Amino acid sequence: MAIWQDAFHDWARAWAALHDVDSGVAGAVVTMGAQHVMVWPGGDDAAQAAPAASGGELLLVTVDPAGAADFATTKGLRPTSRNVLLCAETESLDLVPHLPPDAYLAAAPMENYDLVEVALFDRPVASGRLSLGEELAVIAALVVDEGHAELEHVFEQAMVAGLGEEAFTHGADTLYLIAGEEQAERFAAGEGWTKVADILGFSK
Repeated sequence: MAIWQDAFHDWARAWAALHDVDSGVAGAVVTMGAQHVMVWPGGDDAAQAAPAASGGELLLVTVDPAGAADFATTKGLRPTSRNVLLCAETESLDLVPHLPPDAYLAAAPMENYDLVEVALFDRPVASGRLSLGEELAVIAALVVDEGHAELEHVFEQAMVAGLGEEAFTHGADTLYLIAGEEQAERFAAGEGWTKVADILGFSK
């Protein structure tokens, strides 16, 4: 079993903390507010989670997106979202933020996660979040304001470096990054990050 599957409950609950929602574990399913998250294929747990998602969203984490989509269709669910799960060893990443001279990184601890922002000419233009688990950390919600396409990946990398350093300081050996497809491609094309699964959302 892959490391991301072994640590599924832990990183999924850390992901929930990034969104300020309560989480819980029921067998192979992690609930995040109205979302039901599980690794697919998951046997009987998948069959039970699909009806439970009738009032929310079922998120299937899988290396077989076509098979997961077929399964969801048989349960009367339609696709709603698609994200990518990437993984990296903290020590393999460049954890020094590299920014233009007129930009800087600022961090602030929130109640359930750490927030980082990039400011350009003293104006916030990007932000990201980090949540710590057991010897791991999850980074998500990396957002760069419109109008900064030429610096988008520079800002993304700087935020991940800052958040990754915080994770490393707290003993997180493994980092998970949850990103949209285009953002995931940018990270997978660089050093250290590997795409490990798709996260597919479905609902009634």
